[in-house]
Amino acid sequence: MISFKAYVNAGGKSHMIILSELTMKHLKEQVIQVTPKKTDEVLLAIIDGDGCQIETDESVIQAFKKDPVYFTIQVQSEGISKVKENEQLTREKEEIPEPLDFKKHWNKFWRKCNAEASKKVEQMIQSNEQGLIVIAYNTLKWKNRRDNLSSISNLVNSKENDIKEFGVYCMYVIKRRVIILEDIHIDGNIYAIDCELQCKGSVNITTQLFVTKNATIDTTLKQSISAIQWNTKIHHDIPIQFQTLDDEGEKYIELRLFNESAVCWQQYLQIAIDDFGSNHHYVAIAYNLIGNVYCYQRQYNKTIEFYEKVLQILLNVFGTHCNFVAHLYENLGYTYDAITQYEKAIEYHTKALETRVAIFGAKHIDVSFSYDKLGKIYQLKSEYNKAIEYHEKSLQIKLEIFGFNYEGVADSFWTLGIEFERLENYKTACDYFERAWKVYNTLLGEWDSMTLQAKRKAKNVNKRVVRE
Repeated sequence: MISFKAYVNAGGKSHMIILSELTMKHLKEQVIQVTPKKTDEVLLAIIDGDGCQIETDESVIQAFKKDPVYFTIQVQSEGISKVKENEQLTREKEEIPEPLDFKKHWNKFWRKCNAEASKKVEQMIQSNEQGLIVIAYNTLKWKNRRDNLSSISNLVNSKENDIKEFGVYCMYVIKRRVIILEDIHIDGNIYAIDCELQCKGSVNITTQLFVTKNATIDTTLKQSISAIQWNTKIHHDIPIQFQTLDDEGEKYIELRLFNESAVCWQQYLQIAIDDFGSNHHYVAIAYNLIGNVYCYQRQYNKTIEFYEKVLQILLNVFGTHCNFVAHLYENLGYTYDAITQYEKAIEYHTKALETRVAIFGAKHIDVSFSYDKLGKIYQLKSEYNKAIEYHEKSLQIKLEIFGFNYEGVADSFWTLGIEFERLENYKTACDYFERAWKVYNTLLGEWDSMTLQAKRKAKNVNKRVVRE
């Protein structure tokens, strides 16, 4: 007998169903059988992984043309009319406190770092501890810094236990009743836990300030950033749910178990829609993660479909002046690159570049990354001079920010060496390979594979220079 397998997401959990026939009646029966509901609830809608409502036998058949097959369900109390339900949901959404922001910072390290901060906030509340948690974009390795971020480390009790790195972000835990911030720029969030926060000089927090009920915040700081009252459900419980699914999904990705990872992201999506509605940045995160799975599976048309959903939500929520929007342009650029539509790839990478310059200015590491992406596309088009132009712009930014104390500088030297070698300009190519060799050697050691590769390349290309 032929059977058809699908996964149903309900209440944040995934349930497997097996259908013996592809009819709407049989699908409803199986869904009702496996999904727990309250006694006064009725099944309102079944929605497939693309967000389309399943209503007919034909739509059931269409849904099962995909592999794997995912459904989410919506239920409604029998005594509540549709109009009243919508009004109630609207009121609830309006009363939801501001959640973690994704306009400037949004990536997995930002989410994980803030999830860890939320755990620490709840622990400190339960232990009647007072203090401040700082989540900041890590500029400690930058050559020219004016943010005074290093002063934060002088306030922690233990640098080993109270400072943690998450990718490009740092979390600082300061346990004191009275904390004084002086002349500091924090590109990120702070969490004030029942402490007294005082400010001297210029103190700037770029993103969010979360406060517990007994925290006292300097009036000058409150004039520059709105304090968000701590809400355990919105700022701890839900983000921890998301982070658990995020971690589980990432593990499946590492194991190349893409279908299993997709189940995690579908659960993420359902929780986001249930708690925040469909037009929300947490929903955008879920769609982006699902799009990534399709990309890993090389289903590029589906990838583009999901990335475009994400982009539309982000434009609705944040507008164009948003780093997450820039990332979506970049994702779409990657995808069009993968299907060799290079002009479309250039269009989207250029949009990413322009958005980042508008947000960060011309000299920012994310801007340099956009230049690198464009350089790569022009290299694939065999337009090597154009590729060199973009890679040189990227290199200049990296040098201005980090100097030579950054592996990405060596990577740029290597890439430019390859481009000049393609143009048979061996002298310039050799110069770049030698620079790459020196930086890799300093940062990674003389026996690292990248150091050895650059060393061999420099010597081989130098032989061509000698023969010339």
